[in-house]
Formats: sequence, C-alpha cells, structure tokens
Amino acid sequence: MTERPISGRYVLKRSIAGGGMGAIWLALDSQLQRHVAIKLMASHHLTSPESRQRFAQEAKAIARLQNPHVVQIYDYGIDEGDVPYIVMELLEGEDLAALLERRQRLPPAAVVPLLNQVARALTAAHTAGVIHRDLKLGNIFLARLDGEEVVKVLDFGLALMDAGEPQQSEVAGTPRYMSPEQMRGQADLDHRADLWSLAVVAYRLLTGDYPFSPQALEQLRQESTSVSPTPPSRLEPELGTQLDAFFARALSPVLSQRFSSARELAATFSALVQTGRPTRATKVLVVDDEPDMALVMQLLLRKEIEESVYEFIFAANGEEALEKLRQHPDVEVVLSDLKMPKMDGLTFLGRVGEVNPLAKVIIVSAYGDMSNLRTAMNRGAFDFLVKPINFDDLRSTMEKTVKHVRELRRMLRSTEENDLLRMFVNGGVVERVLSAVRTPLGAVGEKVESTVVFIDVKDFTEWTRGDQPEAAIQRLNANFEVIVPELVSRGGVVDKFVGDAVMAVFRGQGHVGRALDACLSARQLLRALAFRAGEGSPYAHGVCIGVDSGALVSGSIGTQGLGRLDYTVVGDVVNRASWLASIAERDQILIREELRQQLDSGFECALLGARSLPGMSAPLRVHEVVHRREAVVPSAESTLRPPIRESAPLLAALNASAKDVGSR
Repeated sequence: MTERPISGRYVLKRSIAGGGMGAIWLALDSQLQRHVAIKLMASHHLTSPESRQRFAQEAKAIARLQNPHVVQIYDYGIDEGDVPYIVMELLEGEDLAALLERRQRLPPAAVVPLLNQVARALTAAHTAGVIHRDLKLGNIFLARLDGEEVVKVLDFGLALMDAGEPQQSEVAGTPRYMSPEQMRGQADLDHRADLWSLAVVAYRLLTGDYPFSPQALEQLRQESTSVSPTPPSRLEPELGTQLDAFFARALSPVLSQRFSSARELAATFSALVQTGRPTRATKVLVVDDEPDMALVMQLLLRKEIEESVYEFIFAANGEEALEKLRQHPDVEVVLSDLKMPKMDGLTFLGRVGEVNPLAKVIIVSAYGDMSNLRTAMNRGAFDFLVKPINFDDLRSTMEKTVKHVRELRRMLRSTEENDLLRMFVNGGVVERVLSAVRTPLGAVGEKVESTVVFIDVKDFTEWTRGDQPEAAIQRLNANFEVIVPELVSRGGVVDKFVGDAVMAVFRGQGHVGRALDACLSARQLLRALAFRAGEGSPYAHGVCIGVDSGALVSGSIGTQGLGRLDYTVVGDVVNRASWLASIAERDQILIREELRQQLDSGFECALLGARSLPGMSAPLRVHEVVHRREAVVPSAESTLRPPIRESAPLLAALNASAKDVGSR
C-alpha cells in the first residue's frame, strides 16, 4: 500500500479487519482530522463488474439506513487507482463471534438487550426494503460509545435492495445461518430470511452451538418440513422448555409459522426471559445405599416429577454424592441417609459446603436418636426426618427447604447489587445506608479458600501526568469498563479499586481456573482494542496482573462507630497478588511456583526465576501465565458469496467452506 492518501484525503494507518469483498483499514480523514474506518475492495474483485456493483450497493444500503444500530457511512467513491472505497465510522469493541469465543455462552438476560438492538436495526432495514442476507455473529458488533455498549449491524455486502420486487435467483450468505428458502436461492426471498438468521444468532449465544446439523440443513434445503431445531434445553438444561418452544417457532421450516417481524421475535424472547425466566425443576440429590430408595421417591412424588416441580438425582454413598454435586452445581436440596458404605452421611454432611455452599441437607434416617440428631444439626443439617418416611412431612419439609435456599440466593444477589452500587455511588453514602440494615453478624469473620486477582493499569500516572483530571479519570475508567465485565462474568467479585488497580476475589469450584481465564480474556480484549484504536487510545497502557490463591480471612473490616465497614478479604494471598502485580511487566500475568503446580495442563506457563518479596527471607519462584491451550476448531462463519448458479447440495457447500477456512 502506497503512502498516497485515498482520493487525496484518507491516510491509511493499518489494516484492522478483512472480509470477502475487501479489507478494512484504520485511516485518518485529513480534512476533518478524525479517524475513520475505510473499506477498500480486494484487488481480485476489481475486474468483476458484478463485484463492483455489489460494493456500490453496500454503500447505498447502509446510507439508506439512518439508524443508531447500523454502522454509519460517511463517504463512498472510487480512488484514482480505480479502487472503490467506503468510509465508515470507526468502532471500538468486538463482534459477537469474539465475545462468544471468550464467554462460551451467555445467560438469557444478557442476550435480551443484544437481540433487541439487532431487531431495531433489522426493523429499520426491512422498512426501507433492505434484506441483509448475511446476519451472523461476525457481522454484529458490540461497540463502546460514550461509556455504553451499543450493538451495530455490519457488512451489507450481500444485501438485497427493494425487497418485494422480482430478484434474480442466487444463493448467497453463510450456510449455517441461512433460512431454507435462502439456501434454495428463491427469487421471492423476503425479510423473514433475516429473522431466521437472527434466531440462529440467539441460539448460538445461549448454547454456544448451532440449532441444526449439516445433515438437517440439507434436509431443510430439500423442503423437508419434519426437521426441528435441537431443543436448547437439551444442551443447557437450565434454559427450560419455554425457550424450546420459542426456537421451534422461530426456526420452523414452514414460513408462515415463524415470527412476522424482528420486533415480534425480540419482544417474545424478552417476555419469556422477564416473566418466565425460563422455569426449571428444583434439583434434589438423594443419597442412600438402599436400591429401593429411588423407586420410593419416584412413587411418593410422582405428580411433582410429572409437573417438573422436582428433578431427582441419586447417589449410593457420600463419595458419589460429592461428585454428583460437582456435576450438578444447581442442586438445591439434598436428602441423605446416615449409615452408608465408603462415606457415611455425617462425614458427607461436613463436606457439602466445600462443593455447594447454598445446598441444604435434610437427613433421612432410621437412626433418629438424640445423639445422631444433635451431631447432624451441629454439622449443618437443615432438618432431620425419621424413616419410615411420612409423605406429608417430606413434602412440607422439602417445600420449606427450597424456599429457604431461594431466599439465600436472593440475599446473595442483593449483596452483588450492593457491590455494583459502590461502583456508581459515593462509598460513604453506600456504607451509611447498608450499616442501617446490617446485623451484628455482619462483622463475624470466616476463613475461605479463594483466588485474588490484582489488575494494574501499566504506568497510568506517567501517561496522564499532563492530562486534565477529568480526562485522566475517563482514560482509567475506559480500561475498567473492559476489565470488570470479564471478571464478573466468570464469577469474580470486585472487592475494591485501589488507585489505578482493581482487586477481585474468586470463590467456589474451579476458582483458580476461572480467575486466570478472566485475566487472559481481559488482556486479550484490551490488546484488540489498543490495536484498533492506536497507541494514543486509553487501552494502549497495557496491564500488569498478579494472581495468588489460598486461605483468606473474610469479614466486615473497618469502624462500625462511623458506619464504615467494608466486607473484604485479608491475608498473605492478598499481599502476594498485589506484589506480583507490582513487579509484572506490561501484559504479564504472574503467579508463584506453588500455584503453578496446582494448575491443569490447559495453562501454559513460563518460569521467570526467583524474586524477593518484602518481608520474606526466602525468594519466591515466579511464573508467567502465557496462554490457555485451546482446541482449534474450524470456523463455520465463512460466507458463500454469489454468483452461485445451480445450488449444489448444502453439505458440499459446508465442507468447502470448512476447507477454505482451514487453508487460511
């Protein structure tokens, strides 16, 4: 690429993305002195009149849509070198494909705002007679604008203009997102093809998978009406059956049975999440070595099982039960016998809290003497029932226990909301309000196994020494807006902000792995944003990260007299994590030798050598966490571009698409 500005105006800086029709560059508009994104047609398309026409059509399609959820176009033209170009707004953020790769899947509540915003973009497009035809995760961008995340629909390169008028028959789009009529290349394609693609996007965000196999898609292309999407609850049971019905309608082979508009589709999904919150049965673990116990429970509570009030899981002893709890973290109630082989009920009772702190145990035993009862209650049993089981007593006890567990969950959510409140309200105000409702038990300490993360914005003070205070704060917060969601999405709790660093605590099953995943993801996202926005952006600082794990003391620390109590953690783990962050270089994630030995083979680490920690006589061996090893899976996002005259079987198209991705 020459140094000559495009059309004498746009100075190319660097390539930031690629596509089938061309590359997207970061450029400087020399007239208005602002950065823009400029799309240049690929050289191998320049001699194709059809490609040139489609490139111009993309510019017209975007220009027709003055909508905040569609990427905005500033200019279109043909450079002196006969290269067509489109000038668009420069966006900071990531597309949903990158988001899903980091998060694996999103909860329904997080999908609602994404779906609503895409629906607004599609409504504007369909009203203007534009059909996108290539809606997919990679063409939906989550942009950061003025401290908010705004969804933008991109790449109208395959758009049909003036929908409803006769069109040439052609197959164009991304196979796994195409509706049956789009796969067949029907000339009378309408806006409902985009609704199908939008439903596939929602399905992928919720499950991480596709609703149809390639074989099922081929059947759909051949006009089969007996093919249904895989129920999402089969992949993720907690989604519930209500969403199964939603996707059965949104992805129906019969066109007339689908949603009629993007607005209707998004509103229906939102209503299901808000009101239904898709319901699921209360999961109950029964621990008993009597083989007839499973049959007894199924007979006694047959009606509740049929109505999906309860779902039962069975284990023959305490050891097996602990493993079941690890496999099913959503278990709320445990019914456990006392006398069992391998691990008895009392021993199991003492270990339940290690695996699932919220699950409550009801002891069900024939040994109902006072000694067993007192021991069980002292070890944390919620209730004690004596065999033979009284049906009415069992039912009422289970209902009472479920109510208690769900109240605990609500209290936990309130605690998390208070943590969020501190991010936006003066800490003194929050503490004065909370101190009025705290009980004296709030100051009691406890010992917990946790992982502590310190993420420090590198050399922030040096970078902002000449900045105005407001600009410096905005620069720092831009980094935190990226870092904090990555921590929270993996179960971390932001404990405090310390100057230009954030401290987070991870607890529960797999807390070390989740903490490191969050750090790697935050670092990757900040690097991507810095690359797109340049060295002068708020994201160009990089981060220094320290991670340590072990036993911590948690409790309300401060002075109750002044109403200033913070629920926090203290101990050597906190000090070591902070120290590791302080000695880390830019974008390094540091851990000590003892923690590295606890990691599974999924994390690749590099030994940096011994470092002296203040106050310790012996130096610590320090390792850098380089990355997480992941299996490489070929992408299914590659797009089929026209012209494709006679539609070959879809399986062949999918295979060709996968090979093309693999070769790249």
